[in-house]
Amino acid sequence: MEEKKLTAKQYLKENPDQHVMVTHEFGTPIYVAPLKDLLIQVTPNKEEAELWSELDKSPSKLGYYVAVTGYKGLKFEKV
Repeated sequence: MEEKKLTAKQYLKENPDQHVMVTHEFGTPIYVAPLKDLLIQVTPNKEEAELWSELDKSPSKLGYYVAVTGYKGLKFEKV
């Protein structure tokens, strides 16, 4: 049986969920915010957090942010 191949646009249409990157390792949640001056920002406000699509949820992206921020408990959380 042949597998149906989807374009990125088709995949996102079928999987419209949005996610934020968050850690709860210090009690209160800390969210990754959009870059500012090419530097990673964090915020305690979920409304200010960077929104990620289903395509962005890769282990390598999460690993990069763990390495750069030092937050070992980072994970993607559905909005």
